[in-house]
Amino acid sequence: MSLTTARRATLAALADSLLPRGGALEPGASDVNVAGQLDSYLDRCAPGTRRTVNFMLTAFNLSSIASRHLRPFRMLGAPAREAYLVACETSKIRQRRETLIALKALILMFFCSDDRIKPLIGYDAQPFKKVERDPGIIELKVEQPESGFYEAVDVVIVGSGAGGSVAAKELAEAGLKVIVLEEGEHFDRRDFTGSPPERLRRFYRGNGLTFTIGVPTISLPIGRGVGGSTLINSGTCFRTPDFVLDSWGMNADELGPQFAAIEAALNIGPVGADIMGANGEVMDKGRRELGYSGGPIRRNARGCHGSGVCAFGCPLDAKLGMHVTYLPLAAKAGARIITGCRVDCIMVESGRAVGVRGSTLDPETGAMQRDGRFEVSAPHVVLAAGAIYTPVLLQRQRLANSSRQVGRNLRIHPGCGVLGVFDHDLHAWKGVMQSYYVDEKLRDGILVEATYPPPGVGYSAGGVGGKGSDLKDFLARYPQTAAAGLIISDTGTGRVRATPGGGLLITYDMHADDVRKTLEGIRLTSEIYLAAGAQEVHTLLPGMPAVRKREELSWITDGKWGAADLKLSAYHPMGTCRMGSDSRSSVVDEHGRVHDVPGLLIMDASVLPGSTYVNPQITIMALAARSAQHLASELS
Repeated sequence: MSLTTARRATLAALADSLLPRGGALEPGASDVNVAGQLDSYLDRCAPGTRRTVNFMLTAFNLSSIASRHLRPFRMLGAPAREAYLVACETSKIRQRRETLIALKALILMFFCSDDRIKPLIGYDAQPFKKVERDPGIIELKVEQPESGFYEAVDVVIVGSGAGGSVAAKELAEAGLKVIVLEEGEHFDRRDFTGSPPERLRRFYRGNGLTFTIGVPTISLPIGRGVGGSTLINSGTCFRTPDFVLDSWGMNADELGPQFAAIEAALNIGPVGADIMGANGEVMDKGRRELGYSGGPIRRNARGCHGSGVCAFGCPLDAKLGMHVTYLPLAAKAGARIITGCRVDCIMVESGRAVGVRGSTLDPETGAMQRDGRFEVSAPHVVLAAGAIYTPVLLQRQRLANSSRQVGRNLRIHPGCGVLGVFDHDLHAWKGVMQSYYVDEKLRDGILVEATYPPPGVGYSAGGVGGKGSDLKDFLARYPQTAAAGLIISDTGTGRVRATPGGGLLITYDMHADDVRKTLEGIRLTSEIYLAAGAQEVHTLLPGMPAVRKREELSWITDGKWGAADLKLSAYHPMGTCRMGSDSRSSVVDEHGRVHDVPGLLIMDASVLPGSTYVNPQITIMALAARSAQHLASELS
């Protein structure tokens, strides 16, 4: 087992305090052995994940010594533990509150994912509607080397997400010899099974525990596998608003053909009524009642049956991620996709990029294989490892940073959840996970999206604070809840740094203007739910009671909430190698070419000049397509 006796006891005491036996939902955490399940789970996780959870348990256990209780948490009696948890919810000591939030999320995920609990909260993972036709799945063949290798090609691409996959297709179809190197495994519909914790462990970097350091700490989940984060994102595909492109100095008409081609390839269209589900219908009702702008979200899907697990891999491959669209097209044109390859060096000769080196990984353990060094030489190297890992790769070699912008200008679209509770069953997890949007305040940097992950996951987990019986009561009302998430176009920026020993550090402090926008977004969402008939709305702000009347909405924006009070997550890292014409303030030019290093290009979210205001997938794809087509034309 991964946990020491003391940490296991701390976990069990915390789980039992949060989820005691009895109340509106009879079983408690001890009845389904949450502590034991989590301990066994950690055995299968990456070492970094185990270290993070161990640190949190130790820190939380000792934190109560500095309170009026004067003893470690695991040694407190049940009443004292409950009192301490209530105090932590509104504690001015941010680290104490954030550690509790993180551990609470883990505990709730395991509790609600247990087969003994799911029927008690009305959750089943059956399709929302009958699957009536084959969605036209495209099979992809990849290579998985068992040892090191050497290859020579025209273009080597590092990463297979939204940018790298598009680049591979465009360049291979132009007749170039292309290899795509991907660190993660190849997954498809046959792999997308199991509980949410198991899917987090398999399909996410750091087993889903990637986060930013700052005020507040922000969860930043990133996909790991062939297809990158398109494996585990919501599938929402908005075009970049024209006003954003204008601010970047880009021509919307010029990018129009790129967007149109992508939308055709991914079958992008609005969510249909047959898979909308009650979560989207509630937002539609409230939005219409208020006369606000919005509508069904546009998604990349075909044959969707509304299982509501988009963020954990589509069990039908109906969500058209890169692994079932652009990568198969690239392979058909001759590109090779090689998995289990960790690139650690860009080869540079006479100042020009000429290839990459790295190590192959054991698919079972993720460890570097013995005799697993590889080298791919190419006169053109495309980095597409994403806005977190592309700058880190450059930093390790001190490349491409004459502007001192590599790793800076990180935007993440921080956001939070809002929960509405109604007087009738919604079963809001049935239907598309992300189904409807309200863009009434988009130009102010606020986008609301109806998003309901499986119960116990994300912001649907800790709807209320307070004592354990309150949380149990809320869990029993899961079928009556609706959930929405905010996307905040951030004014502030963060930074990504490589650290000794092969690690990295992501720092991000919430800007005061973004705090204001977040609170306005919470108020807007609460207003929509009340207009739709919600009995109460939970804002997830510490110590704030549920909102039940429109007159109470002012509590949200008139309160003295600060950045540390927000429970945030983010899913859209971008901007860390930004695009621009001036080499003194940008890393790449308009075609993704690195200013400092001939032969080196970047085609991923890191080149975005600023916030996209909306989900960025097809913005990344459109810019990658433009850059790849320009490179192909130069080489033809």
